[in-house]
Amino acid sequence: MMQASSVCHSIFDVKKLKKDGSISGNCIDEIIRILKAGELFVLPVDSIYGIVGIKNERTFDEIQAITGEPRDNFETIISNFKMLEETAYVDKFTYDFLKRVWPGEVIAQLKSKACAYESNIFMRMPRHKYMHDIINGVGEPLLYVPDRISEGKMFFNDRDIVRRFKNICSMLIIDEFNKNHTFPTLIDISCDRLDILCEGRVSSDEIKSLYFLGDL
Repeated sequence: MMQASSVCHSIFDVKKLKKDGSISGNCIDEIIRILKAGELFVLPVDSIYGIVGIKNERTFDEIQAITGEPRDNFETIISNFKMLEETAYVDKFTYDFLKRVWPGEVIAQLKSKACAYESNIFMRMPRHKYMHDIINGVGEPLLYVPDRISEGKMFFNDRDIVRRFKNICSMLIIDEFNKNHTFPTLIDISCDRLDILCEGRVSSDEIKSLYFLGDL
């Protein structure tokens, strides 16, 4: 663990994931502690670096102030289906479908249980174990938004990431992810039908084949 100069933010540098997709337990514990303290964290979610924090109004405002991203671009990331049921309206068909595609690199637009501005919500369950360990340790969903250098261009180089965030928040750098990576597939199932908004890591054909299996 290295310390960023002149501030108390930590930089955790991991060379690669373990075979099960996890990282050091000590590292996980420290990330959980920092998030529970109400601080933001930069880390890769499905290999795409972005900012995360515990989901609340303050986190929305702080991330938006850093990134300039509109609320519509924020994602709620979860680690289990209990969090899904607590956060979004899902019928049995939708629940069964998401059990087929999650954990995985698929972002789903769903009907939110929150009021007002969150009539719909983008949700995902990341595929890597270290993210599940972090979210489970925090005990509630996290807000996440990818951080962009410019429209459609993301931060992948560790030097750029450290330079961008060293005075803003703590970071988890995973060296094997420091390269360009295809975005997750974005789908909308909020209106009781499947709309593939943007094909990414998971092909449209695979998504459709899993969706039209029907109920389990």
